[in-house]
Amino acid sequence: MNMTSEEKRLIKDCRIAVIGAIEFIDNIKAELKQLGFESIQIISPSDEMTIPSNVDVIAENVNQGGSRLSEDMTIPLILPFDFVNGAGVIVVMPDDERDIICKPDLRQWAATYMAGYCAFWNVDGCEWLRDSLSDIRNGVTSNAALKTAAHICARIAANIAVGREVKHFPRFYLCKNLE
Repeated sequence: MNMTSEEKRLIKDCRIAVIGAIEFIDNIKAELKQLGFESIQIISPSDEMTIPSNVDVIAENVNQGGSRLSEDMTIPLILPFDFVNGAGVIVVMPDDERDIICKPDLRQWAATYMAGYCAFWNVDGCEWLRDSLSDIRNGVTSNAALKTAAHICARIAANIAVGREVKHFPRFYLCKNLE
């Protein structure tokens, strides 16, 4: 991804929160650092912070000081998902309804939502997600899907930082594994 010096500065100054399972940490940190995000803070549920009980980890770029997810509703939230044979990402912008992050099994809810959307609108190339639903229900994960989700997530974060339009909930990103 070729960037101008202005885009690199915007990325350095941008604040976003990435909310996902603990398995995403290494992949997401690597992808975000590669694009120029510098101050990446990893916050776990054991930290003294109010986060939804169903969220394992928050990786947050905090170039402008600390933040509490429950208090700071001015930053975009990026939610990556490992869907075994591929990945999905939902973006929740500051003005969007944020109830989505309180779903009891967010990964399974997101997979079912995206598969249903694809079926309803006859979206081509989503068969892999429908075929993955039973694995997702059974808690199966995939390193390739984690890497794919992290890659998509970092690109979305960079696009948000430089002011490009991104799809946000109820729209989403979906991609078969890159490897």
